[in-house]
Amino acid sequence: MGAGYPINFALSPGGETRLKQNGLYVKYASTTFGAIDLDDVKADLAGVMATAQSAEICAYLSWVIRTKVLSTP
Repeated sequence: MGAGYPINFALSPGGETRLKQNGLYVKYASTTFGAIDLDDVKADLAGVMATAQSAEICAYLSWVIRTKVLSTP
């Protein structure tokens, strides 16, 4: 696979530390998918600047959204 962020979230090389320090990652990584409010994640994603530096958190939040949708009965 080429460079970038696959649809099923994966960390970029060396990105683990940077992502784990992001407040949005911390917010959702400490919550079960069942307890996550989908509208909150969408609002948080909408508030992220559309820059190359934010691609990793955008990929993570998009993955949280997809997984939440898939896990909702």
